[in-house]
Amino acid sequence: MLRPSTRRLTAALFLALSAAPLACGGLGEDGVDDTAGETIDHESSAIVTIPPKGTLQTLDIAEWNIEWFGDTGFGPTNEALQLQNVRDVIKGTDFDIWALEEVVTAAQWSSLKSQLPGYAGLLASDSIVTQGSSYYSTSEQKVGILYKTSVATVQSAKLILTNQDYNFAGRPPLEVKLTATINGSTVSLVLIVLHAKATADSASYTRRKLGAEALKAYLDSTYPTERVIVAGDFNDDLDVSINGGGLASPYKGLVDDTADYLFPTKAFTDAGLGTTASSSTAIDHQMITSELVPSYVAGSAEVYKVSAYISSYSSTTSDHYPTLTRYSLATAAPKLIVNEICANEPGSATAGEFVEIVNVGDGAADLSGFGVYDATGIRHLFPGGSALAPGKAIAVFGGAAGIPVGLSNAVAASTGMLNLANGGDTVTLKDSAGAVVDSFTYAASLAAVDGVSMNRSPDATVAGVFALHTSIVAASASPGKKATGSDF
Repeated sequence: MLRPSTRRLTAALFLALSAAPLACGGLGEDGVDDTAGETIDHESSAIVTIPPKGTLQTLDIAEWNIEWFGDTGFGPTNEALQLQNVRDVIKGTDFDIWALEEVVTAAQWSSLKSQLPGYAGLLASDSIVTQGSSYYSTSEQKVGILYKTSVATVQSAKLILTNQDYNFAGRPPLEVKLTATINGSTVSLVLIVLHAKATADSASYTRRKLGAEALKAYLDSTYPTERVIVAGDFNDDLDVSINGGGLASPYKGLVDDTADYLFPTKAFTDAGLGTTASSSTAIDHQMITSELVPSYVAGSAEVYKVSAYISSYSSTTSDHYPTLTRYSLATAAPKLIVNEICANEPGSATAGEFVEIVNVGDGAADLSGFGVYDATGIRHLFPGGSALAPGKAIAVFGGAAGIPVGLSNAVAASTGMLNLANGGDTVTLKDSAGAVVDSFTYAASLAAVDGVSMNRSPDATVAGVFALHTSIVAASASPGKKATGSDF
């Protein structure tokens, strides 16, 4: 099926666009192919030496558009030389995870992986990716990831925002859930690889803006408390658009939401540092959610200008440079909040009262000796060995009979009851030393209806204000689950 993204440019149009700051694909920055007719034996030729940038103490994440990788009609024409150079950059840089764009052929991709011992990877079109082959054909540009198997483990992969296929130029983002371990610290991470609509015309700007708005809405609703990094070729800058009309960046909504998101790579924009070989404009970026910000190594964002080590880089390898960021997992810390309270149990079964606790931090929480209190005293004491992983929740019920069938992240109050007052009460979570971790005093208005809980809005956020659950969604309560009913 032919979609807008798979139409090949005519030769004349392609050459015209290759001079623009955000031409994604094409000849070298001078419009000349320096390697035409040349053949390279990558097994016997000299290896390009790329100085390492990764460290053993940090989780190192790179992003790179590798220009029509494997395509014989566009981009660098000597496919063997491009393969060698891409391999040497990845191997030499020594980063843990790579988000890659513009991979075309599976054969070239397989050759690359085979020459990178210790790395595994997947393309958006692979069978492991939900909906992947439906949106990425064998002959078009694809996004993908490479990762060190000693550091990362992939849990799942899928395409997202497929309803925005047109606005993403037929390249819906790839979402990969994985775990990463550095120096004994393990965290869960969501990596989204993005390749936005290219070119500077007004229609393309509008499509990038609509895609960015859809991405923000998706992240706001799906991952309000999780560590997410979006990396890729954004095809636009973060202050003023490359459109040329003085328009704000199509990513302004994400840039301005500093409470929830950070672009480490905005440092490129602020410094006028280009991410392509032919422009001083930053169009390749990495964005992280606030949950990952404490782990970001300040100042580590870098445009790695590997052209200093590769001859005729822009015509032999790519028209984009890798972008790099690093994270210290040792800074990961738990953050516990009381997220949902049901004081007015359904009917008269007080076992149905519950208090939901969510770990919105970056690290696992040891709940040993923690207690749940109301205004009169302790109602539940967590036994030794209790823990709560980042991004997860646990619900404490008044009694075992109140726990819904199949709800595994729930316990019965150790005292046999919660005894929360419908006329108003205070729910407090204290640590093993008796220090207050979180507390909320509710009024009778939030406990006025049988079976309707009070829940933070936005759900599972420190700044969330408690409101009746039915004012957030139709359901009356969601113990142990997100307000929408989905799993934490």
